[in-house]
Amino acid sequence: MDPPVVQYIQRDGHALAYQVVGGGSLDVVWLFEINMHLDLMWTDPQIHYLMERGSTFARTAYFQQRGLGLSDPVDHLPTLEEQADDIVAVMDEIGMREALLVGVASASGAVALVAARSPERVTGVLLIQPFAERLIGGDHDPEGWSTAERDHFVEGWRAATEVWGSGATVPLWDPGEDSPFNRRLMSMLERSSATPAVARAHLEWIFRLDYSDILPAIPCPARIVIVSGSPVPAAAARYVADHIPQSTFHLLPPAPTGASLGEAWKPIIDDVEQLATGGHPTPDAGQFVASVLFTDVVGSTEMLARIGDGAYRELRAAHERQVRDGVERAGGRLLNVAGDGTFSIFDGPTSAIRCARSVVDDACALGLDVRAGVHTGQVERNGPDVSGMTVHIGARIGATARAGEVLVSRTVRDLVVGSGLRFTEVGEHELKGVPGRWILYALSDADTPRMVPRRAPRLSVIDQAILRTAKRAPQALRALVGAANARQRRLSR
Repeated sequence: MDPPVVQYIQRDGHALAYQVVGGGSLDVVWLFEINMHLDLMWTDPQIHYLMERGSTFARTAYFQQRGLGLSDPVDHLPTLEEQADDIVAVMDEIGMREALLVGVASASGAVALVAARSPERVTGVLLIQPFAERLIGGDHDPEGWSTAERDHFVEGWRAATEVWGSGATVPLWDPGEDSPFNRRLMSMLERSSATPAVARAHLEWIFRLDYSDILPAIPCPARIVIVSGSPVPAAAARYVADHIPQSTFHLLPPAPTGASLGEAWKPIIDDVEQLATGGHPTPDAGQFVASVLFTDVVGSTEMLARIGDGAYRELRAAHERQVRDGVERAGGRLLNVAGDGTFSIFDGPTSAIRCARSVVDDACALGLDVRAGVHTGQVERNGPDVSGMTVHIGARIGATARAGEVLVSRTVRDLVVGSGLRFTEVGEHELKGVPGRWILYALSDADTPRMVPRRAPRLSVIDQAILRTAKRAPQALRALVGAANARQRRLSR
């Protein structure tokens, strides 16, 4: 899906930005952390996938607190009460009577306050990396923190504001995610969400915030989530869980080595879905039926040797633009370009085949020989990509095709009956690594779908009267039919 349109609601004379995805009877609201910029989050493929996934099980709203990111600047940091009011205002604007609320780190306090004071609006609460007691300026040490842990956390965030926009906040979320790639993404999120001065003021506020007294007043189910190795001690997050009556504590495993920010957050989305739906995410929740299209340039090495690196690079770039444009016009999505090949996905086989034909023909006009293969079956979402045996079969079918040829599987041929597409059987083939032998078909012709006469059925006067009655007084017609059926039953005895 495309990133959602940013919408705005006026809050005390300032525009507050939010986004909404999905639909259905379940509602979820996310209040993001200071450095989670709405638009830029969608530019990372893995994060895009996770935010899009929110639309698969609920109507989901995303926003940051006022004054950050895409919202208007404000002249003061919003209080905890103002942030809680903003959550309810966004819900009212969207038409959410009640929702599961998700608070990320410093946003947890506002979510907790809404749940405590407006329990009729909240079906559940999920808090990510929360800590509820003040870290500095208090009259006692916060529960769950050693002095060294607290000092390291506070000093680390203060140091990050000194180089705000460098991505230095990554290890302050999860040291296991600290990589050059993740720092580059986080640096953009930081710079676009807040200025260094705003970030510093926000952090000094959160260090002194204490909302621990409202935790026992939260009556709804709650889930407290923290990642192993987080700079927020697990004991501090467990303190939050222990003080909410219907709360569970989830310590997530460390992120896999080399994981992107989006990959590391996948277990958190699982928790959100489970709490929102009341059940475990099904293992096949990311599986669906799709048509895959593979294309490949035939004889590319020979052409490269003949025309040279520069000319071939320009030719291949022109071909890639043609493929991208053709796939998008056909309603598909180009997932991958590797070397001289492309991989795209479509909702149905007809559009995939017609796109394949146009790609092959357009390439021919450039002087390139391209082959294509199409297969339909179940695939599985893998972040922004898809995987599964269907993908492997589609790739093997494409590799089997000759220059200028579009090959399809029997499944595809059977699904497009009536589409105007015609095929010629090209025999059985072994597809490398795929069990059995496969009968393949080459696209031989493509014309318009078979048409049917656009004539309405001729109805008798009685039929027309019955249709009018069915539209205007269906109850009366049902009563007449019921009486007739009863009479028929009596006569048959």
